[in-house]
Amino acid sequence: MGVGRKLFLVGLLACLVFAALAGYGDFREVGTLLVQFPVTYLLAALGLALVNYFLRFLRWAFYLKTLDIDVPIAVSFLIFLSGLAMTITPGKVGELVKCYLLRDRIGVPVTRSVPVVLMERLTDLLSIVLMGLIGVALLPPLVSVSLGVTLAVLAGGLYFLTNRHTDRLIHLPIIRRWADQVREAREGMRVLSRPGPMTVAVTLGLVSWISEGVALWVVLKGLGADIGIVLSMPIYGGSVLAGAATTLPGGLVGTEGAMVALLQQSGSSRDVAATGTLLVRVATLWFAVAVGLAALAWFHWFLPNSRATVVKPENAEPPAECTAEKGRADG
Repeated sequence: MGVGRKLFLVGLLACLVFAALAGYGDFREVGTLLVQFPVTYLLAALGLALVNYFLRFLRWAFYLKTLDIDVPIAVSFLIFLSGLAMTITPGKVGELVKCYLLRDRIGVPVTRSVPVVLMERLTDLLSIVLMGLIGVALLPPLVSVSLGVTLAVLAGGLYFLTNRHTDRLIHLPIIRRWADQVREAREGMRVLSRPGPMTVAVTLGLVSWISEGVALWVVLKGLGADIGIVLSMPIYGGSVLAGAATTLPGGLVGTEGAMVALLQQSGSSRDVAATGTLLVRVATLWFAVAVGLAALAWFHWFLPNSRATVVKPENAEPPAECTAEKGRADG
């Protein structure tokens, strides 16, 4: 299936989800709330989303520095923002495009940068779970248990990925041919999962996702909903995790369904819950995609491919085979 068709299907699914939200909350009521929604509150929500992106960029830059991957700050920033365009891919696996951009423009092997993207996803999930635990006592028991189980699974997955005892898996027939690359990637994971880097990354991740939890609270305030900031964060975190569990692009359907349900359980009316969910998804998910697409376009239009502009050092010695050929010619 071509990229254009995939994007069309994702867009169609998003339209269906938005239509379902509006229908659930009553088209007329949702339309009225959208028209009357204060622009300043929307701008505040978008600003908080930008805070999320900036803090996650700092984590990206910190990870690159930790692995001694030297990238000019402007290029690094554009590559990171370009990855936001892949937010609508299942599980955000499309963000691996950042590894290929680093390879094509900077010459960094994919196996060196893959640990950065993998640890970004792991620490994002860990940060979202921790944010959800802020108001865990205010959530339904099922959501609280789900957050605890997710935290345990993440800890186990991180241990499995970095433990040297998993070497035997490298010798499996299906993996053996990439044994060296797997070892290099796993070593990078081990470096990034040490206590120091983990503390910095999770702290930046937690604050960044709290900013989007606050964005939900700002949207609800703009709608006149009486839901406290402490409750808005676990509602947002639980909804994002529910969307991730569906493995659908951008967590569509799961995130919206969980958010509407949790908002209603917290006292919001159907129209407010539906409108708030719609607005916060525009301010976080779709705003991220728009920023990412703009950065990706800028990156390809204004930054040349480094592979096409390799400059040979003046003091570099020619390869041995070239020297031998020259000697035979002179003889």
